[in-house]
Amino acid sequence: MAALSLLEPRAQAHQRWDAIHHPQTRIVIDKDAVLLPRGDIEPLLDIAPFGYRVAGRPETLLAELPPLPESLGRCIAVLAARFASLMQCETVRVRLEGVTGNACRKVHADYTDVRLICTLAGPGTDYALDDDPEGPLTRLPTGAIGLFKGHAFGEGHRPCLHRSPPIEDSGERRLVLVIDTPPRATAG
Repeated sequence: MAALSLLEPRAQAHQRWDAIHHPQTRIVIDKDAVLLPRGDIEPLLDIAPFGYRVAGRPETLLAELPPLPESLGRCIAVLAARFASLMQCETVRVRLEGVTGNACRKVHADYTDVRLICTLAGPGTDYALDDDPEGPLTRLPTGAIGLFKGHAFGEGHRPCLHRSPPIEDSGERRLVLVIDTPPRATAG
């Protein structure tokens, strides 16, 4: 049985999460960060498509989600707390989705500051390292955490273009975890 691996990244294998605050950094990738037992993921893939959404303090999020395997619940709690600390926010928004079709298949950047995306099963998120939505894409490995900079990060920061891999009619299924900061108040 594979163990949950959420230890501090090794310097030679991973970028530190706080690198996302640097103006030149569009994406931070933490490879092999989440390794969950396949037996814990398979039942969720069997009920896909689905989408669970919750928001709140990292320590209370699990109470708002339907019952999940212990390893997945622990993973969500640890990542939500680490993301909240990184982004210096008290609350976060969490989505756990079982995907069977083409989700966000167009190459785009999100209207947020930073979005954590981790594909727990199935093909990972595709991303670009430049501003060309028609340019080459690289795929995050399953289990890797991607911190994607969005349009709202701030002046002098460029967002990371990305998309969900097109899987419709392929028979593939994805289990995707997304963590966002709370919505920003807009001036009215």
